[in-house]
Formats: sequence, C-alpha cells, structure tokens
Amino acid sequence: MAGETVHYIPQREHGPSRVRALAWRAGTISRPPRRGRGRSLANAYQRAAASLRSHGPEYLRRIRLIMLATATAASAAQAADEHRLGPAPAPLPEVAAPVPERPGELSAAGDRARSAGAITILEGNAAVRRDERALGAERVRLDRESGRAEASGDVVLTAPGLELRAREGSTNMNTGTFDVDAARYRLPPVPAQGRAERLARDETGISTLADGTFSTCPAQAEAWHLSAEHVRLDSNTQQGTARNVELWFKGVPLFYSPWFRFPLGDERMSGFLAPTIGRSDDSGTEVSVPWYWNAAPNFDATLAPRWLERRGTQLQSEWRWLGPIGRWQLNNEYLPDDDLYGDDRVLTQLYQEGEFGAWRTEIDAARASDPDYFDDLGTGLSVSSQTHLRQRADLHWRGGAGRFRLRADAYQTLDQNIEDDDRPYERVPQATFTSGGRWGWWRTQLDSEMVRFEREPGDPAATRLRLTPAITWAAETPGWFFRPRLAVDHTSYRLEQVDTGIPEDFQRTLPIASVDTGLVLDRFGESYQQTLEPRAFYAYIPDDEDQNEIPLFDTGRYGFSFPQLFRERRFTGGDRVGDTNRLTLALTSRVLSRETGRELLRGSIGGIRHFDDRGVTLRPNEEPETGERSDLIGELAASPTPQLRAQIAAQWDPQTDIVSKWNTALRYRGPGGGVANVGYRERRDGLDEPQQEQVDVSFAWPVSPRWQLVAGNNYSLLDERSVESVVGAEYNSCCWRLRTVAREHITNNGEDTSRGIYLELVLKGLGGVGDDTGGLLERAILGYRDPESTDSDLAP
Repeated sequence: MAGETVHYIPQREHGPSRVRALAWRAGTISRPPRRGRGRSLANAYQRAAASLRSHGPEYLRRIRLIMLATATAASAAQAADEHRLGPAPAPLPEVAAPVPERPGELSAAGDRARSAGAITILEGNAAVRRDERALGAERVRLDRESGRAEASGDVVLTAPGLELRAREGSTNMNTGTFDVDAARYRLPPVPAQGRAERLARDETGISTLADGTFSTCPAQAEAWHLSAEHVRLDSNTQQGTARNVELWFKGVPLFYSPWFRFPLGDERMSGFLAPTIGRSDDSGTEVSVPWYWNAAPNFDATLAPRWLERRGTQLQSEWRWLGPIGRWQLNNEYLPDDDLYGDDRVLTQLYQEGEFGAWRTEIDAARASDPDYFDDLGTGLSVSSQTHLRQRADLHWRGGAGRFRLRADAYQTLDQNIEDDDRPYERVPQATFTSGGRWGWWRTQLDSEMVRFEREPGDPAATRLRLTPAITWAAETPGWFFRPRLAVDHTSYRLEQVDTGIPEDFQRTLPIASVDTGLVLDRFGESYQQTLEPRAFYAYIPDDEDQNEIPLFDTGRYGFSFPQLFRERRFTGGDRVGDTNRLTLALTSRVLSRETGRELLRGSIGGIRHFDDRGVTLRPNEEPETGERSDLIGELAASPTPQLRAQIAAQWDPQTDIVSKWNTALRYRGPGGGVANVGYRERRDGLDEPQQEQVDVSFAWPVSPRWQLVAGNNYSLLDERSVESVVGAEYNSCCWRLRTVAREHITNNGEDTSRGIYLELVLKGLGGVGDDTGGLLERAILGYRDPESTDSDLAP
C-alpha cells in the first residue's frame, strides 16, 4: 500500500468540485469497544468517563465526582430534556468522508489531494473516516500505513460520545490517540462541553488536559463551569489527578482546591461532599461541610462538622458496613455543651438488615439525649416533632410450616405531656408464630404470641400467651362471595406488681364467629361499566369474661372508618376482646371506563346495627356502649379526568343529626408537572362544637418553562393560626437549578413557633450547595417530587 497511487473521483453534488480518495484497508486493529450502555446515570458518570478513556476530555466529567464527590446526577435522557431550556448547540461542520465499506477501512476526501508513497495530503474540506471516528480540517497530512493524521485549520474530530473542534492537532485513526491545541469539546450523551489549551491521549491510555474547563451548560449560555490547570487520567490504574481546580458560577468563584485525586470508574473515593447552608430562628446560620471516607469496599463513613451560630459546633457521622451478618448503618450526632440548651446533645440511630437462608434480621433503633432534640436540632427539614423514638430488633423465619418472629421493642417518650399511664410498654421479648393452609374452599389459620411487658419500676408487668386458631369456609366466585369464619381466642397472663385483690394468674377463652358475604353486580353501557356491590357482615363475640382486672399493655380503640365496619374486633392488641353481636350493611357502587378500566366514580355507605349492649370497656370506669346503631360512614371519590381527583368522607350520627367527622380533598395535576391540592377536615366527636378544624392548601405550579412557585399551608381554623406553612420558588435552567423556601411551623406542642429560610443551588451533573429542601416540599405538597431525589447505597 505504501507505493499505491491514489485514484480521485470528482464530486459535484454539493457545489465546487471535490475529489474523493478510494477507501483502503488500514490494518487489523479494531476500534475500542463502546462502553457505558448501562442504565441512566447515576451512570452518566460511567458513560462520560468511558468516552474520555477512549477519546479524551470526558475525564472532566470525573472532576465533578471528586470535587464535590456527589452521587447526585440526572440520567442522560433527563439531562437531554432539560437541555432544551437552553440554546441548541451550534452544529459541527460536516466531515464529508464516505462511510467505509468494511470495518477497519479508512476513507478520505478533499478538494485537492496528492500522494507520495504512504503519505497523502488532502487540502480544502479535507476529511478522513474510519469506523465511527472521523476527522475534518482545511488540511490533513495522512500516513496510510500508520493511520496517523496531522490536521490544521478548523479541525473537527468526532468519535462515539465525543465532538471536538481545535485549531490544529494530530490523531491516529487506528488507535484513537490524539493531541490537539486550542480545543473546544462536546459530550452529547451527557450533555456537557468545555475547552482546553491542549488535550491529548497517548498509546498507554493516559489522557492529559491543560488549562481546561467542564460544564453541562451550553457554550452560548455557560452559567457555571469547572476549570483546572492540569488534569492527568490513567485508564490503567483507573485514577486521575487534577491541579488548581476552581468552580465558577455566574462569574463568581464558589470553590477551589489545589489538588484532587479521583476515580475514573464507579468505585467510591474519599473526599469532600457538597456543603449545606441554612438559617433558622433558633440556631441562626448553619453551615455543614461533609467529608466522605471510603475505608474499604464494604465499609465507608461520612463525617460532617456542622456549625450552628448560636449553639456551637456539632459533629454528624454516618457509618456503613456490609458484612457476613448483613448491612449495618450507625448514625450519630453530637453537640457538646449547646450554648442555648446548656448541656450536651446526642442522637444515635442504628439500622441493620440481613438474610441467612430462611432467616432475616432487622434493627431499627434511635435514642436522643433530650425531648427537645428534634425541635431544636432536627437536621432533616421534613422531620416534624416526634412523640416517641422506637428501638426495635427483629428475627424472622419463614418456611413451609409458617412464619416466626422474635422481637425486642422499646420506646423513648419525647412528648413529656403524655401521661405516665399512656406511655407505651416495652416488649422484651415478643415471639409470634403464624401458620395456615387451604383445602378447597376451607382455610385454616393459627396466630400465636408469647410476650413479656415491662415499663417503669413499680408499674404492672406481665407475661402473656395468646393462641387464636381459626377456620374459614371461603366460597368465592366473580359475582358473589360467602365467607363464614370461626375462631377461638385463648389468652393467659402471669401478672406482676398489680394492685391487691387482682389475681396474678388469669386466663380468658372466647369464641369468635363471623360471616362476610356480598354480591358484585355489573351493568354495561357503550363506554362505561357500573357495579353495584351490596355487602353484609355479621360478627358475634360473647361477654362471658370479666376483663377489667387486666392492665392495658398494648390495647387501644380502632378508629371508626369504613374498613372498620368489617372487622370482628373492637379493640387493638390482646388485652381486651370486645363483646359484640352486630350486623354491618354496606353498599358500594363504581363507574369504570370500559376502554381503560380506570375508576371514574366510587361511592360507599355503611353502618352497624347492634343487637346487644357492649359490656367490655377499655378502662374499668368507662360506661358500656348501649346504642343500637352506629354512625353512618360514607365515602365518595371521583376522577372525571386522569388529572383531577376529588374525595369526600363523612361520619354522620342520624340520632343527633351531627356530622362528627368529615374530610374532603381535591387534587389536580396540571401541564408541565404542576400539582395543586385543597383539603379540609373537621372532627366533632359527637359534640356541637368542633374539636379540630383544619384547611390544607398546597401547590407546586410552573408559571413559565423556567420558573415554578411552591407553597403549602396547614391552617387551624379553631386556633386561627398556621400549624405549618412553606412558600418558595424554583428557577430551572438547562444546567442549574435554584430553589429557596421559607418555612414556619409550631413546636413544643404549639407553644412556640420556629421560622427558617433555606436556599439550595443545584449545578446539574455536579451536585448541590445549600440545604436539601426537597424532602420538606415532598411532605408539605402532596404529589410534589424532588427532581434531585437519588438513592445511593453501599455496593455488595
């Protein structure tokens, strides 16, 4: 091939005459494999790094990983959609070389061409192509044997995931190495772009960039960019280093580091994360700068010093370990000598999950140093005042014989207004076993429990055994069902520290009988299907045992609701088995779209007819229930369009003509992802005057392609004050997002009010600076979804 004469073919399809060189074979080295075909990025990181390991400048994509070491990233598809908010990138000049007929071949074209041995010189719209790599320039000197091409004058180089323009440079079309000066590059899959005084990749797999930048903004509207004096990328060791790295936003420097070391693949690496900044009435200005420590492939930690202007410096830490006994996470927050509180403040949380064949373990435990910890120092904006912190550890087994669970359960009461008698008992431990089977229409079930109850010294304690075998005849067809059920509840107590006269040993055995039956009738129209679903439920439990001497360990009342109409028991837990002899009658009707199956309208109404008084009460001094009829429960839900949904639920006492409870909600999803909600709830508990009356209004609404307003308010009409309110605005561009939120909420059981203003700046593809306001808005505005929500985990 070295002495081959190049044949020229005149081209006249697009203006001036062009001469195209015949394609020739250029050796057997195949192009590097295309990489990064995985899921959305979270793996945009990997796709971008892979392109640079093959072609160059994408290592800048890695700089962001080190710089703020954030795991927050949008998928390539999402980034492409958001890029529409900015100007479209200028098109590259066409590289007008024909596509080779066979893989591994080179093709070349130009207005003028001359050859001497293995050297071909192309001038005027010169172009060279091999597979998916293409080179265009005003002048190209091509060595056909080695594949090396030297180009000058408006150089264009394209490869999978890379588009590059430069003043001059060289590349090897066979190996993909290159060295260019005064370059501008684009990474279309990300999308991202930048510039560099010099950009190169050698045959050993090492890429270098001098005086370069990286940004996900379009070049015509570059709001932010990273700049580095020198970057070295070693694809062999999967390590990169950068010197004198700066982050700029709107011409203002936000961050600087003299040196960075960072990974080129998906592996984690130690480094600083995005700082958070906020302000509240109680603590003043807050600043936190987290540092991530990649201690081992199965162990890492995040340490976050948090400075609170009026309280001092707190250390927050998160430790994660993946080992043979499952996944562990320990969170700890420590504030020594709080300047406002006058004492140390501590919060510790432990989580664990593990699976070992048929066995599974879970731990979820938290403890705070004082009851006011979350009101004063709650770091998650979505955390409201808590009444209890739970410490729970479970051991589960599941097999053919049934399901077994061993649990230790305790609570820390934070709300000091809760009476001592109403504070929860510890279950140390609780063992449950459930099994069942089916033979045709017959179903059997056994629920069993052994539990130890303890609380403060001097309070009653007990060991309780419960056995509840049951059998059901479940006759069911598409148009009707008939399910009679018979069960026996046997409970045995060993009581301790009870009042004089109360026996220490107590046993209770009661039968439970019920029948659940109903019809499903259909009527079909041209476009709609309507159902009529009458249902009857009868339950009987005799009042054969005096249960008032049993202390309350885990028992309370069920709330009255539509599902409660079809429940056999009147009480939660196992300390009371409420006697009952009642019949529930209910009716439900639905309207469905025959085309889509979507429920357009649903209405339900039901009530209970009692045949006997209810003698078993929750507490000994309570009056028995004697009413023959319960309140009527009604629900109505309508969804005339997929965007609009309304719901009303009401509880009405026909004897007093009082609506004791009712709530209504209206939700609308508008164009562009907007959502608006209106709700009202009222509770009277059978009295003329309401005990609760609240209105909820919230929305997140785009007012332009870039701006979105967010607001939410929970207002108590009785107290004439807001329980919680948030208001804010979001600005969204193609490559950055700014969100500011103001929040006011009551604390300390309504005695105090806390206010705060939070600001969050998100540089897309890089990370966020400021408070994480997404969780707050997701809780305050039903249907709102934080676009920056991600879920990272320790790799197995």
